[in-house]
Amino acid sequence: MDMNHTHKVNFKFENDKGELEVKGEISGESQIPFFDDLKFKAVIALLNSIDKQNFNDSGNNQIFNLYIGEIEETINEMRNYDQFQGKN
Repeated sequence: MDMNHTHKVNFKFENDKGELEVKGEISGESQIPFFDDLKFKAVIALLNSIDKQNFNDSGNNQIFNLYIGEIEETINEMRNYDQFQGKN
């Protein structure tokens, strides 16, 4: 497979009840199998678009802190395991 072409990755996020909360599509160039580099670029772009001030202004600073904690926990898990969902 030639990895120098634009690729699309569809994603969705469901809550604990199986209800869809977010879905989207990422497109761009990738050099890594399963487009994991493209996924990182999308995560970084989304994180860079978030303003903490919006949480402060709306009185929802606790939500900001909750999500930051989830991101940090996810990153730590990614560092500990070679495969998704904690498989070695």
